[in-house]
Amino acid sequence: MREEESASTRQTVRRSQSVVRSASSDVVESIRKRFRKDDLTFEELKRLERRRRAILRRNELPFWRVLAFWDGTSIRLLTKDPLVWITMAIYVGVRIQSRFGIPDFVSDITTSDIGVIGGFLSFFLVFFVVQANERFDAQYRKSMDVERGVFDIATLAKATLSKAAGHRLNRYLNAAHLCGYIGLSDTYTSENFFRHVNESHRIVTEKEMVRLRLLGMDEDGSAYRELLTWAMLEVQTVFEAGKIDPRLASHYREKINETRTCLDSLFEYSDQPISFFYLHFLSLLSALYLPLFAVSSAYDAGTGDEIYWTADVLSGLIVVLQVIFVIGLRLLGQKMIDPFGEDLEDLSVMHYVTYTWMMSNRILNAEAPTPLDEEEEDEMVKDRASIGKAWGGKGPNPGASMKEEIAVLEEEDANHGSKCVIQ
Repeated sequence: MREEESASTRQTVRRSQSVVRSASSDVVESIRKRFRKDDLTFEELKRLERRRRAILRRNELPFWRVLAFWDGTSIRLLTKDPLVWITMAIYVGVRIQSRFGIPDFVSDITTSDIGVIGGFLSFFLVFFVVQANERFDAQYRKSMDVERGVFDIATLAKATLSKAAGHRLNRYLNAAHLCGYIGLSDTYTSENFFRHVNESHRIVTEKEMVRLRLLGMDEDGSAYRELLTWAMLEVQTVFEAGKIDPRLASHYREKINETRTCLDSLFEYSDQPISFFYLHFLSLLSALYLPLFAVSSAYDAGTGDEIYWTADVLSGLIVVLQVIFVIGLRLLGQKMIDPFGEDLEDLSVMHYVTYTWMMSNRILNAEAPTPLDEEEEDEMVKDRASIGKAWGGKGPNPGASMKEEIAVLEEEDANHGSKCVIQ
């Protein structure tokens, strides 16, 4: 009887544990769904891009107009940082306490070491921002190098390849450029970015798209490497057909490999960001330093009979300035660590991709000029402004045309020859 009751008890316990595990998993899943960050839509990406491009044009505005903005500023981020409000709350709390009396030992506390700590913290913060800015600038330059590589190859293709081969090679390069930004962050994906851009510009065919999906476009950069391999194979096919010489084929291969190297560099930067240990160290120092600085400034503002509202306000402004400096530098560095996210301060990926596609196709569709006319070229040279006596001109007379300068020189030569005959 006891064994049956014990078995029944164990079954009841197991069922209870199963119910608890199921309920806890449901709670965890609901929390994940609530806080999970969904991908941006293509329309949201376009709106984000327009705001970024608008912010880039603000740099030449006067300072009073710069301070009037909210988007893309440090104030927007500072208002969301808890340490800002914690520091200011500590300062206000200490100032209120000082009006009702403070312990006697407070006057014996020295605050000289806080300034030393602030100096070291400032050095680490500035070093952090400089390092983040160097990474940001390097990744921007790599993105521009990819654009230039596509333009160079498109120009060569226009002059040396057939129309079909040139357009196919250009498609592969632009598709690689587009795939190069997918996988660097969660902002740009094959679904919300590549698919929509491809539908608008017809960069890859359906069969090519099937192959790219098999590669896992959102993962490790295999897609853009595959596309650049297609471009290399296209160059080899044209070379084997005898349509380009070995030297030109080598130049194509070099340009394609340079483009791949630039895209590889972007993934290398993404794979190894600034050390988290360093960022944690800065955050820890800031979290300890700012409250101490607030307490020190609050006590230095006066106690007992030496309390004045002007001192409260002035010390408060100093604390606010120190908070903006310390937290602002940390946020500035963090914003520049990943330039391919969804922040307003990040690089204009959509603009880079669409601009490169449009300009490279304009290069391929450029119209050839009229045939060479030697007489026309000679007349144009003669009608130009003089470039100097040593190069066929009379002298420093910018207003005179080359034809007038040549006529004067011919007249001088004739006169010089007649004088020689008379002698």
